[in-house]
Amino acid sequence: MQDRDLKAVENFVARYYRRNFIVNSLDMAFFSMGSTFYSLSTIFPVLIKNLGGSNIHIGLLPAITNLGWAIPSIIGARMIAKLPRKLDFIIKWTIGERLPYLIIGLLLILIANSNPSLMLYISLFLVFIAALTGGILYPAWLDYIAKIMPPTKRGTLFSVGFGIGGVLGIFASFIARRFLEIYNFPYNFFYCFISASIALGLSYLFIALAKEPELVLDSDDLSLAQYIKSLPDILKADRNFTLYILGRILSALGSMGIGFYTIYSLKAFNLGDDYAGIFSAFLLGSQTVSTFLVGPLGDIKGHKLVLSIGILSLLLGYLGLILGITPLTAYLAFIFLGINYSTFMTSGMALLTEFAPIELRPVYVGLSNTLIGPFSFTAPIIGGILANKLGYKSMFSIAFVLAFIGFLIMVFLVKEPRKTR
Repeated sequence: MQDRDLKAVENFVARYYRRNFIVNSLDMAFFSMGSTFYSLSTIFPVLIKNLGGSNIHIGLLPAITNLGWAIPSIIGARMIAKLPRKLDFIIKWTIGERLPYLIIGLLLILIANSNPSLMLYISLFLVFIAALTGGILYPAWLDYIAKIMPPTKRGTLFSVGFGIGGVLGIFASFIARRFLEIYNFPYNFFYCFISASIALGLSYLFIALAKEPELVLDSDDLSLAQYIKSLPDILKADRNFTLYILGRILSALGSMGIGFYTIYSLKAFNLGDDYAGIFSAFLLGSQTVSTFLVGPLGDIKGHKLVLSIGILSLLLGYLGLILGITPLTAYLAFIFLGINYSTFMTSGMALLTEFAPIELRPVYVGLSNTLIGPFSFTAPIIGGILANKLGYKSMFSIAFVLAFIGFLIMVFLVKEPRKTR
């Protein structure tokens, strides 16, 4: 890679900066809006229930999405290693993470009433296809964002895109609720999935308007087996990145209690089920507001700092639930959880792009996703087992300790990559 090639890329980035910032922000915003209409945590579980599915089928949702998201990332990184432009690959493959929801919507009208069991398994299979495609795409997409955005603007891009997406998501959640209330099954879900497809289509349109410079990078001609065997060498050679992965794994395990915030708070403070909606409002409001703030903060002060704040927010939320005696501590826990979500959604992505040299950036992204993913998948399962055997407070305490160790590693051992590279 020649210096003149990098200079040409820098000139290209400067020339199309405003255009790329706008269209990629709108891509993220409408993608977030679309995902609200089929939300895998709210809308989709209700669809499964209406199709006659059990709690096992509902539990399969996070399992297949986490597995689909984590496993293929390292393969996706290999697929794009020699591509001078990642955008063409993204535009082609991203159809696979958008089209499944349109197919689900259309099939609901055709077979949901006549064969609900078949519709159930087709829906789960299509969700897995969407997650699998997203996992393949993630290294390419994050590398593409890193290429077209200066390092000091990436956090701001994520903040604006996902922040607007949060606002649109709140609007979409009200529309989805009206669909589910007004129309009979399966038309209520049909309108949700069609609305999702429209938003995802707008997202696709905006990312297709982006501009990416060509950059040819050196890449070893290794077989897939040789490539996978070479990955541990990266961890051995880059101690700072390895410590980052360790900190993220411990914080992922420390997140085991997040899914039990609502159930515990309702029970511990003798609240009615309707308070779940109030908790959601605190969570979404906090996440949306903080999303607009944490990205620019990371661009100025460093994204390691923001990610550390995110882990600290998780710790404060746990502390409030463990020690709290009034519903106020539950509200604060959800506010802190919103901050945690926003930091990982913005600085979690931006920081990862700063660890790797340009030619290895997709590999670093894929390696991180593949290594952390299994722990994110198993954490809530472990949390559920511990809650059943030891009680919620004991489970929260164990999660607190794990997250605290991850916090210490991130703060004291991981070095800010923009200063070390």
